[in-house]
Amino acid sequence: MTPLILAGMALVFLSFAAVLTAAESAFNFLPRHDAEQAVLESRGPALKRILSDPVAHMRALRFWRIWFDTATAVAVTVLLYSVLENVWLAGMAATGIMALVGFVVVGVSPRQFGRVHSGALVRATAPLVSSLNAVLGPIPGWLVTLGSAVAPGAPADNESFFSEEEFREFVDRASESDVIEDNEAELIQSVFDFGDTLVRAVMVPRTDILCIDSGSSLHRAMSMFLRSGYSRIPVIGENTDHILGIVYLKDVAAVVHNLGPGEEPPVVDELARGVRYVPDSKPVSELLRELQKESTHVAIVIDEYGGTAGLVTLEDLIEEIVGEIVDEYDTESAEAVPLGDGSYRVSARMSIDDLGELFDLELDDDEVDTVGGLLAKALGRVPIVGSAVEVHGLALRADRLEGRRNRVSHIIAAAVPKSAVPDDTDLEDQLDEAAPIQQGVPREQAE
Repeated sequence: MTPLILAGMALVFLSFAAVLTAAESAFNFLPRHDAEQAVLESRGPALKRILSDPVAHMRALRFWRIWFDTATAVAVTVLLYSVLENVWLAGMAATGIMALVGFVVVGVSPRQFGRVHSGALVRATAPLVSSLNAVLGPIPGWLVTLGSAVAPGAPADNESFFSEEEFREFVDRASESDVIEDNEAELIQSVFDFGDTLVRAVMVPRTDILCIDSGSSLHRAMSMFLRSGYSRIPVIGENTDHILGIVYLKDVAAVVHNLGPGEEPPVVDELARGVRYVPDSKPVSELLRELQKESTHVAIVIDEYGGTAGLVTLEDLIEEIVGEIVDEYDTESAEAVPLGDGSYRVSARMSIDDLGELFDLELDDDEVDTVGGLLAKALGRVPIVGSAVEVHGLALRADRLEGRRNRVSHIIAAAVPKSAVPDDTDLEDQLDEAAPIQQGVPREQAE
């Protein structure tokens, strides 16, 4: 008779453990919309009590699940001991049986069932979960406090949510397991990084801002719009630090289109709109909300001294989340183009980390982030076409100029054979010899 009672107890305890496991999975993966729908369809107050204090109820649910798991193991062990009459054999057999049964019946199947049928299962088990929480009262909270005292410095207990670090790791693992696509994982990670990014990291630097001088004609402005592909251009006074306004392509096109024969067009100053200023230390997430609220697409970035640091557009902010956006007027070119002899033509804006990956090198510099900055730092002066230097085992040579300011846009990079890498003294001598050439502006004169 006793073995039958023990077997029945084991089955009851195992059933409760499976139900509570499924309920815990259902509550953890229940979407907010489904939770609201479940409250509307629920006839009793139990679900409302659970959702009003989910942490306490999840603690109680987890406690009872562990208790029923343990009770099942004890019942199976006593049952086997009464049959085998050998404590060691009974213990080993119970361990093996509970490992298999617990993994399948409690560990895997109920969790999957809870995820698939979360809404229905939440409504069905809400009275049971509420009752189990009422039986325990504050005991689970005391146990959590005791556990926190044993492990000081651990994150605050919140079973219902992941921390940001845990969620990032979860996304990485899901991507590696092909549960989600790589581009989806990158999009999720970029959303987390978005809140930590400052405006200075995404702005167009002041040296690359296309401006139009105050007093310029609308025909000149239209010509700049058409040649650059931009739709908004700042109007400046004496220099880039003195920005008078922003002129819009649509405004200029409307006025030029409505001009009568022989009518003198106004200057750009009359069409310039107000300027939206933003500090370079502002988080991009805050700026995006502000630009959306104000229906503004461009802002001028100022540094701590009040000078113009750069320009940022709504597109720049969105690209931080979704990646590079290329329209019909953008010229998209590869950051690195192999030249066939082991060298690459790279963009001056390429990061030094990406450059290191091309040549399997660890490039680390606390002062510069781009290849162009690395070249300028090594030279100690502004590079021109033909400027060359060897740094970190790489030979860098300025290759092309672009833009109104004729800045170096592309650089030829090649690995230097170890036997050909000069020591620091030889490199300094080479730079000193090259100094007169670097100071000359026209390359033809230098040659």
